[in-house]
Amino acid sequence: MKTMRSTPPDRILATDRLVLRPAELSDAPAIAAGLDDFEVTRWLARVPFPYSLDEAERFLVWERGQRWGGEDRVFIVDRNGPIGLVSLRGRGADPVLGYWLSRQHWGQGLMSEAVAAVVDDAFADPMIETIQSGVFEGNQRSLAIQTKLGFEIIGHSRQHNLALRRDLDHIDTQLTRTRHAEFKS
Repeated sequence: MKTMRSTPPDRILATDRLVLRPAELSDAPAIAAGLDDFEVTRWLARVPFPYSLDEAERFLVWERGQRWGGEDRVFIVDRNGPIGLVSLRGRGADPVLGYWLSRQHWGQGLMSEAVAAVVDDAFADPMIETIQSGVFEGNQRSLAIQTKLGFEIIGHSRQHNLALRRDLDHIDTQLTRTRHAEFKS
């Protein structure tokens, strides 16, 4: 049986421009502001629109429980304050990657930088073989991030989108340990 290495709940990653750190309750206003933007939430499966401060606070309380339970890895993307989030959800060999970035920070390569750091950190765990992800059809920016990092399209599905309140076409992607190593070399 494969088990994930113990990831400290206070784990911090750093890149040239960003700090990826655990979420804090004080991040709630920035999370609420970032996710109360339809152009952000329309691309996310499990985030309703509109998105309130109460929802952000509930998420952060829930996330703290997940963090200490070891099920998920959630990082706040911080650049002089919270600007987004990257998560790896699920315990075991095939976690699911998700991410979002406040719209005013789009187009600067920040999410590519953040996702690359989390993916590199994940593959430092010898138990992780594959990272699953995907995007809703039409989300070319997010698909470009994944393609740049070596993710491959493995299929298409339908997923429910809370913000749009309907099922949408979804492009399913994955990054294997072997392909990650090829892209890093």
